[in-house]
Amino acid sequence: MRFGLIKTLVENKLIDSFVKGTLKTDMRLFERKLLKNSDFCKLMSIYDNLKENKELDKETATYLVDDLSNEFRQIKLSENTVSFVKSWTKDIVLENKYKTIDELFYGDLLKPEKKSIAKKSIVESLGKKPILKENKPSNVPISSMLKVANKTAEKYLENLTESERNSVKEVLSSNNENLKTKFTELKETAIQKIDTLISESDEELSKVLLETKERLTNVKHSKKEYIKLMNLTQNL
Repeated sequence: MRFGLIKTLVENKLIDSFVKGTLKTDMRLFERKLLKNSDFCKLMSIYDNLKENKELDKETATYLVDDLSNEFRQIKLSENTVSFVKSWTKDIVLENKYKTIDELFYGDLLKPEKKSIAKKSIVESLGKKPILKENKPSNVPISSMLKVANKTAEKYLENLTESERNSVKEVLSSNNENLKTKFTELKETAIQKIDTLISESDEELSKVLLETKERLTNVKHSKKEYIKLMNLTQNL
């Protein structure tokens, strides 16, 4: 199994376990079975580094991709670890959030160009400015919600109010087609609100809002993204 799939399953499992009230038990399993596994942690770090926007120049970004690719090739998860993840997450719906990184590392024998396309995409992403910066205004709702949206699923869910938790449960139990329609409507509402804020904001905040708008425009619907979008829209 490709590691991007594994990472996605693990992250979605922690969200699901929170909703079901089994987070404490699953976190213990996660720590014992995965966080103490050095190979798993190294792969997590590699994928996280390649997923982030780091504002690197093209040459440095290319070197980073090559270095992490070499490191990746030297790591192999044990069959026991893969089997544990499969068993532990067997009830989880999978929407691979790391498909591009998987294509870089694993390639496709029938379409070898996919690997090159993936590398180009990741290099370009590494060259983009990070959405979050320490010097951004802390009293602006959009800034606060960006921080929430970029936390790990575990930390995000731990900080929800009881009302927000109920909303999460409602979303996760929704029919997928209904969710898709609601997601589209919610995204349009959020973008309209962001456009209004852009016209009223200074240059620095406008850049943040434009980056947020770009991310929203390109994001694909999923239950996790719906939850993020729901909270973002409420706080705009």
